[in-house]
Amino acid sequence: MKQYDIAVIGAGAMGSAAAYHLAKSGKKILVLDRYAPPHSLGSSHGESRIIREAYFEHPMYVPLVRQAYALWNQLEQESGKKLFLQTGGLMISDKNNKVFSGAAASAATYGIAYDYLDNQAIKKRFRAFLPGKDMVALYEKFAGILFPAACIRAQLTLSRKPNVSLQFNETVTQLQQAPDAITITTTSAAYKARKVIVSAGAWITAVIPEVKLPLEVKRQVLFWFTSLNASDKRFMPENFPVFIWEYKPNHLFYGFPDLGNGVKIAIHHRGTAATADTINRKVSKQEVIEITALAKNHFDSELHYRSSAVCMYTNTPDEHFIIDYHPDNRNIIIASACSGHGFKFSSAIGKILSEMALEEKLSFDIGKFRLGRKMQPG
Repeated sequence: MKQYDIAVIGAGAMGSAAAYHLAKSGKKILVLDRYAPPHSLGSSHGESRIIREAYFEHPMYVPLVRQAYALWNQLEQESGKKLFLQTGGLMISDKNNKVFSGAAASAATYGIAYDYLDNQAIKKRFRAFLPGKDMVALYEKFAGILFPAACIRAQLTLSRKPNVSLQFNETVTQLQQAPDAITITTTSAAYKARKVIVSAGAWITAVIPEVKLPLEVKRQVLFWFTSLNASDKRFMPENFPVFIWEYKPNHLFYGFPDLGNGVKIAIHHRGTAATADTINRKVSKQEVIEITALAKNHFDSELHYRSSAVCMYTNTPDEHFIIDYHPDNRNIIIASACSGHGFKFSSAIGKILSEMALEEKLSFDIGKFRLGRKMQPG
């Protein structure tokens, strides 16, 4: 049985980032995934993810995303790959609703520069948008797009060192705990590791069922639209920032400029319950009709539905992350449940996970992400 210092189970956003940092330690590292990442069956795939600093969800995320920005830049430099596109970002809502007010609160707490735009200023500056009279926006210049598949690929490529074993297309079936090591059984082999990071996304409860994690997997649908006017440049990245739009209280959709496949938009946090292995990956006609109506009401252009895709959110009740040690074994580190907003942080979370596994001082206080907190719905 091969033995390792640290094993990483799940090589998506968090796991690939942890592997990238751990590879530099010189320790003997094992990285396992049930598929061959980057793949399209989890929550880390697709062409784009938003990264932003004025975080409406909670100001505690601002120091973490600042670390993440720096680490994404470092990864770009080391890999020589384009991983980030700055487009600016619009946080749009009624002035008193959470997307604008929460983003403004984070900006005030951490001195983040932004532009305040009323509905007329939004339309004048970004001509594709059609905000209602009560809508306002916070515009932050340095928001933009991460390319998730490229990010994961870069991290795993840079992890390919003599001290690292990447074992893909192996499903973990059991973790057997002992005081000195953890035995990992997969569909292909068995391994021993002194420490294990479990970053298996929607499959995490199958890896550590004894922890009884309070998680719910939700199906999420992404849609792409193109303008019927081929000469319409308003949806290009230089004219169309990433956005999150609270179009009525607690109802959000978000989107991206046209990167070559059309404008990407999706409703945030309103999927049906699912499991990672039985999720319905077919998009219904009614879902297309609904999102088409939303696009028609919020953009000053006739947009034509082009395509769709299905992914998953793995949610905690309070929609904050879980980063902690196994309650019965500090040699098992848990990182998952990113609740639909975790990818942007994964470069920094991977570093934190490596620090936990190497027993180093943590670069971020994970107290708010502990398992023992009261996870009340927000």
